[in-house]
Amino acid sequence: MPEIKKYILRSGKFINQYKFTFLTILYIGLIAFTPIKFAFSIPMILLVISFLFILNILAKLKYTFIFTFALAFVLTFNAYFAFVLKSDVSLEIMASIFETHLTEAMSMLKGVWLLSIVALILSIGLLYLCERELKESRVTIKTSVIYLLIYLLIFLPFVSYKRIKWMEEEELFKEEPIRVIQDKVNLYAPILYGNILSIMAYQDEMSKLKEFADQRNKTLPEGISLNDTVTTPQKIYLVIGESAYSKHLSLYGYPIKTTPFLDSLALADSAQMKHYNGIAAAPFTRNALRIALSFASTRNLEPFYKNKTLINLANDAGYETYWISNQGSSGIQDSYLGYLSASAQEAIFTKGGYLANDDFELIPIIKGKHNQNKQFFIIHLVGSHNNYSDRYDNTDAQAIPGDNSLTTHYDRSIHHTDRVLHEIYNVMQQDSTAVLYYFSDHGEIIGMGHGPWKNGVAQFDIPLITIDKGTNRVNEIVEKYVDPELHKINNANTTLIIAEILGYNIPPKYTQQAIEDGRYVRHADQSYSLYSDVKEKPE
Repeated sequence: MPEIKKYILRSGKFINQYKFTFLTILYIGLIAFTPIKFAFSIPMILLVISFLFILNILAKLKYTFIFTFALAFVLTFNAYFAFVLKSDVSLEIMASIFETHLTEAMSMLKGVWLLSIVALILSIGLLYLCERELKESRVTIKTSVIYLLIYLLIFLPFVSYKRIKWMEEEELFKEEPIRVIQDKVNLYAPILYGNILSIMAYQDEMSKLKEFADQRNKTLPEGISLNDTVTTPQKIYLVIGESAYSKHLSLYGYPIKTTPFLDSLALADSAQMKHYNGIAAAPFTRNALRIALSFASTRNLEPFYKNKTLINLANDAGYETYWISNQGSSGIQDSYLGYLSASAQEAIFTKGGYLANDDFELIPIIKGKHNQNKQFFIIHLVGSHNNYSDRYDNTDAQAIPGDNSLTTHYDRSIHHTDRVLHEIYNVMQQDSTAVLYYFSDHGEIIGMGHGPWKNGVAQFDIPLITIDKGTNRVNEIVEKYVDPELHKINNANTTLIIAEILGYNIPPKYTQQAIEDGRYVRHADQSYSLYSDVKEKPE
């Protein structure tokens, strides 16, 4: 008994001596294990232990505050995704952050920025107190470096290699080594190490994009050709919505009248105006649109780099092409959307980014560019992107009265987009023949957002609407791409559909392949799954 009592006292003294170190490791452990729902994982345990070696090294070196601050920032960043979104930070999330301009970032942080600053300060304080304790520990820098190198140079490569072998990705590893390594490291060591590899993989992606950016190297897929004898519309208005969840449009049966214009048009001109149950190819704008506006698919992204994009097709078909966006031009040469928009004959962005402008600001731009030539407009709205309360005006608030709940704010933003579509429709009345083709880049889990989760079907359920003025071809073309099993259509099929409208011959094999690929959705970690396997609620 005396020995047990002595052991307890010694243990208590040890815990008290390193109490902040234990708290720090617990904090990192919670960040690591929350996204995997606290499932037992040896790699995650070793990940957490590896931070003990890093902290011991920092504790015993001079002038390490900048590194401590950086580590605290990384932990706070990962903590937000772990505790709030129940997710780790994937490559797609990291890329979206890099391609987010300041105004969008501030909008997304609205309501949580103060909490984020407090969390960062607490993280810095916790690491400082932990390092102060470890400064007196007997574990040397040399020992910590050796164990950290064993973890980084032996353990992580070993488990990553085993995973690559198990998934039979050896050939893919030869083609995309950084991307495959990032995927595996992010699986076993998402905090810090996964973040670093995600940044490297993103830079590698952008390098590859620049390599394939030369439009002269782009080709049409074999068998697809332009038929200049086909009658094509004078104008095409491709309107890309943002974060529109189809089940909150009254056009799709929602009980609150969020789309009065579209509702009335459907009743008055049902032969020319059609709406379809859409599926988003991906829950992030950057991936959804690089798939929707190219020959890429949810299961094969390579055509985005090798083949012509939809805008290239419109250029070759003799259309004046315009990219008109309310989503800002920040980093325009360093993102997928940047390279897509750069291939238009004219790219126009509202000044100040989408937070500073209403989508109605795009209407005068469209009217100013409108002429009697053949024109192809891609109109990128801010739509219902959070914060929803920033996406409507008094007219929408009066049309949809009620409380100030997130759902009410969201419904008003949908009503606002309906009014914007009405204005674009009014412009197209000047044209002898025209097509308005509207889809949302992705849906929205109201109050949560979109992107990090593999489940949460609301982020994939989108509206897809066509208005045909005088061509009488559009609905016949679109119907070919509706999945006969799901009775839905993936926005990944946009390029093939618009290509036919532009006068291109599309062999049946591409239509059938598009339907099969359209049954899949692509996730933030670049994996893909059947849409039918996506559960209703995010997990």
